[in-house]
Amino acid sequence: MEFTCRTCGQRHDTGEISFGADAPAQWMLISDEEREKSELGGDQCVIEADGQRHYFVRACLEVPIQGAQQAFTWGVWVSLSEKSFREMSDHWKDPSRTSLGPYFGWLCTRLPEYPDTVFLKTMVHQRPVGLRPLVELDETDHPLSIDQRRDIEPARMQDIIRKVLHSE
Repeated sequence: MEFTCRTCGQRHDTGEISFGADAPAQWMLISDEEREKSELGGDQCVIEADGQRHYFVRACLEVPIQGAQQAFTWGVWVSLSEKSFREMSDHWKDPSRTSLGPYFGWLCTRLPEYPDTVFLKTMVHQRPVGLRPLVELDETDHPLSIDQRRDIEPARMQDIIRKVLHSE
């Protein structure tokens, strides 16, 4: 879906734009010493803090747009149990990984223009090798969950994109 931006006057295509976080929200809360013991990769993260390990995977949270053939994709991080994380890791390049899961997790990314999104309940679904897992939010009255289930209005999605692109 293309639209003309009210801020810059240029045409933007929602299919070519996505926003995401480089790390789980918890990464910014740990000390430098804890970061040295932790691992942050492009798709997986293990945080060692307070004598415990916390496991995260990078995934896609899609929000369908009313009347459009594509969804808007947010790049998010989700926490998983150690068991789920290990199973996903062990099958990361396995074509049959789509038969595994889904996995319960907690959303660990703040998404702009929504009330706090950290710790929303999720189910993480494996997709074919080369695609990041897909996040399905638990059905709640949170606006992001509602948008994912009922499709977001195009004007609202355009407004979010405009505000994030132009940092209003």
